[in-house]
Amino acid sequence: MVMRTFPISPYIITFLLSFVISFIIVFILLLKKGIEPRFIGYSMLLNIVLILYGAKLYTTISSGFQYNLLNAGPSSLGGVVGLFIGIFIFGRIYTKYQKVFLQAYTLVIPLMYSIAKIGCYLTGCCHGIPYKGPMAISYHNDLLQGGPYFPIQLTETIIFAIIFLIGVGMYFSKQNYQVVPVTMILCAVGKFSLEYLREEHAGTLLSTNQWVCIGFFLWGIILILQNNKSSKGL
Repeated sequence: MVMRTFPISPYIITFLLSFVISFIIVFILLLKKGIEPRFIGYSMLLNIVLILYGAKLYTTISSGFQYNLLNAGPSSLGGVVGLFIGIFIFGRIYTKYQKVFLQAYTLVIPLMYSIAKIGCYLTGCCHGIPYKGPMAISYHNDLLQGGPYFPIQLTETIIFAIIFLIGVGMYFSKQNYQVVPVTMILCAVGKFSLEYLREEHAGTLLSTNQWVCIGFFLWGIILILQNNKSSKGL
């Protein structure tokens, strides 16, 4: 398959769609929990700002400041860090909402990533290792001339959509108190593993992204242990 230049950047479209669709789901979930719409709106405004800031700041720092906040591309992991900071800040202001907000926003993280990666797949802003098997993709557009590559972005879209569905199942089950750590662990494992299929990872044992994934994985394990202890105490 060959991707060429689109009249409108698919990345911009899917990036915006990832926010719109995910935040609509968050709004519905929180509304059903009895949260006032204005509080949901406040949290969304805060989180949008911190997601975008975190996404660009992460790229700026991880690149060794080769980029600045204006020209740095957004990083998904930086966006996740920004989101959790936003949830923490909002939770400190409205403590009684912290748990439900954390669950709802964490649930849609893999969905946001899954949708955004469709744009990456169509645009070629990142790509996989050289590959000539089924579903191999080449790019001949303004951004990239090369290939064939492994369809890493499409693979990520599918895997993280599955993680989202697993999270939805947990959210509406008796195990919903574990939806946050389980989603974090699955996302960390998925992102960590798929990094090895990126061409930019070649020659690197552990990338910056993978170290961050390890941190999220350990955090998820700690939360599971804490939640199990709390549930037994009840």
